[in-house]
Amino acid sequence: MKSYLKKNNNWLYVSGITLYVLGIILSTIFDKDVSMEDNPIIGMISQMNGWIMLIYIAVIAPILEEISFRSWTVNKKWTKYLSLILSSIFLLLANPYIGGIYFLSFLAVIVFLKNKPKPTLISLILITTIGFTLAHIGNFERDIFLISTPVYIGITFVFTYIALRYKLRYSMIAHALYNFSLLLLGGFIIPFGNSIILNEGNYEGSLKPVSGLYSKKGTDNYGGYSANISKTMLPEIISMLEFDSDYKIKTYPKGYSFYNLEVKTKDTLNKIDLKALSEELKRKANIRIDTLVELREVYHLEIKDVDIIKLNEDDFSDLSDIKLSIELDYIIKTIGRHYDKTIRIPDKYKGLKIIDINKFLNITSDITFEQTLKDLEKEYGITLTPKPTKIKTIRIFEEI
Repeated sequence: MKSYLKKNNNWLYVSGITLYVLGIILSTIFDKDVSMEDNPIIGMISQMNGWIMLIYIAVIAPILEEISFRSWTVNKKWTKYLSLILSSIFLLLANPYIGGIYFLSFLAVIVFLKNKPKPTLISLILITTIGFTLAHIGNFERDIFLISTPVYIGITFVFTYIALRYKLRYSMIAHALYNFSLLLLGGFIIPFGNSIILNEGNYEGSLKPVSGLYSKKGTDNYGGYSANISKTMLPEIISMLEFDSDYKIKTYPKGYSFYNLEVKTKDTLNKIDLKALSEELKRKANIRIDTLVELREVYHLEIKDVDIIKLNEDDFSDLSDIKLSIELDYIIKTIGRHYDKTIRIPDKYKGLKIIDINKFLNITSDITFEQTLKDLEKEYGITLTPKPTKIKTIRIFEEI
């Protein structure tokens, strides 16, 4: 069977390249923007350390996936079972039902076709190709995934051809180079874009493209006397500056390009006009914005006794202490963003300076939204009541 595997697989290379090109054409014709919030891959890339992400995507993932879906090409009994087990785990994580069917199909080929080289080869190619494609279904929304299916089938055929014609380690190298090229062309490794000077308001500063590998210590801040945001995708920077909006915000980046925003006020007596800064960025950085009206569950805020949490400015002799105090809507919006909840604050509470409840600005992942609701009501008399409400979703598109 070994000689058969090496001599009769040119169709894999030809059909793989053809399908890949077809997939690129289809993706271009039926191009559909996917928000960062709906794309787990972009979300993961933007959150993880850049070097860890590079190593994971360009080294670890190719090795694991090639061993899982193509170690059977080594044509030893134990490697077939290794491929069966590992690839089934990938599929079970994506969908238990699909994973179960895949496992049984793969096992049936090993058991019942063990003395039939050609049927075994064709069956394993088709099964692992389908498995590899479905294992990536979580990367995109369903419609995007369907359009991208020829691409996944195409690269699977090519990697399988390399593993069969040469050795498994060469398919690992090809897979790693492919993933690396996606990051490179997407702007993750080499920053794309131009630096923009910002000075049309009561501020001055710049927006500069940076590599996704870039890292900077310290906490981003985008309010007060400076607006500094490090290694963030352009549409998300706009959403941060639109932080006080009641609307749901979705951001649509192109590629993996990151930016640093560094702005400070010209006059230290005034806070940065974030609205003016946002408008300038929209004009200079090729940003398109539209809105959708959706019926969503919205949490409406009420306070049992405002006097309990209200900050009395008469108690402060230093004006700077008042300026640095926390506003209620800032904290509530922080909570909403952390839990991906839409919270509506009545106009009468907006701008309300409150006592120190900063613990809600650093909510850990093990604290549930329900627990936060209980803490707000118990300690400060703040209630958030869910109601079906028509709201607008702001969609921020980065244009190229």
